[in-house]
Amino acid sequence: MKHKIFAILALPPPPSRREAYEYAERIKARLPHRLRELRLALGLTPCALASIAGVSRDMIGDIEHGDSIPTLFLASKLAHGLGLTLHQFLGPLEDA
Repeated sequence: MKHKIFAILALPPPPSRREAYEYAERIKARLPHRLRELRLALGLTPCALASIAGVSRDMIGDIEHGDSIPTLFLASKLAHGLGLTLHQFLGPLEDA
């Protein structure tokens, strides 16, 4: 029954738990580099980005070092601080 709804909506079947876990791990591994790469491309220091995005400088460092994973709310603040939409900020993480 559960898979019938996916056929009706023309969606692929849901991934297995392992596939979902591995997908999340890939995103988690790529996010620190993505944030640092974008910040540097804009010529921003961690303090400058923190100020623009309304987050702490320590949080920027924690994310860039892989010590923290931002919530969706925090990711949206970072994206806005970088002048991007959330999709522009996070979307390329899926394709890398």
